Amino acid sequence: MDIGICTTDFSAQPVEALFAKIAGYGFSQVQLDFASIGEEEMPARIEPGLIERILCAARENHLELVAVNGTFNIIDLDQSVREQGIERFEVLARACCDLGCPILTLCTGTRSSETMWSWHPDNDSELAWQDMMRSMRSLMAIAERYQIILGIETEAANVISTPERARRLMDAFASPLLKVILDGANLFHRNTAFPENVQPTLKHAFDVLGQDIILAHGKDIAHSAEIRFAAPGMGIIDFDYFLQLLKTYGYKDGMILHGIEDEADIPFCIAMIRAKIAASGL
Repeated sequence: MDIGICTTDFSAQPVEALFAKIAGYGFSQVQLDFASIGEEEMPARIEPGLIERILCAARENHLELVAVNGTFNIIDLDQSVREQGIERFEVLARACCDLGCPILTLCTGTRSSETMWSWHPDNDSELAWQDMMRSMRSLMAIAERYQIILGIETEAANVISTPERARRLMDAFASPLLKVILDGANLFHRNTAFPENVQPTLKHAFDVLGQDIILAHGKDIAHSAEIRFAAPGMGIIDFDYFLQLLKTYGYKDGMILHGIEDEADIPFCIAMIRAKIAASGL
């Protein structure tokens, strides 16, 4: 199993320097956020020269581009914000094709006006669901045009907050171009991130979504009544069990580490996951 990292775990810098640093830590895969290389996260235009620089940096550092971030609030109360996001999502879809990258990630949205990762009680409303579905129909049309896979996650702060809601969305489209990014840390809500809940929570997510996992994220969460993410191996996620479940469901792709706020923790995190992958036989 290859090990990668999401570029949001690094400060913004030129792609050449960023990819050299990532390779230097021993990673072989990358989930790219354009903000990490000094662009807007959802750029209105991507110059061909930048695409070539990304490809060149990936080749020189033996890195595989496995996903690009395309996260915007698809149920923003301001319809013009949603429309602009959809337009820019297509820019990123075109970039994915040019980069030979198969997956474009997305955020299923929140009614919160703070950030895309803040909960709002209206997220559970049928109106929010229908707004999400309207945006998703546009995004799925883009996926069809460019033949790229859209990756969704369960996220406590978003409309798709549980495996069941993710399943409902997947079943609504029944498309091979809509798949799941399984991030164990994102399965927990407030008052649930306790060690005794880890294995049942992971197993339930795999029971519901295991056949549709396109990418695995190696993020962690602290033992807390609140939602406090942690660097991989520094929280309560049972990565041995997580890897066992991935193996059971026939997952054969990489593990993308995420949530490492202190770069000094990267050597520990990659060594931890590498040892557990070796022990799992993946």
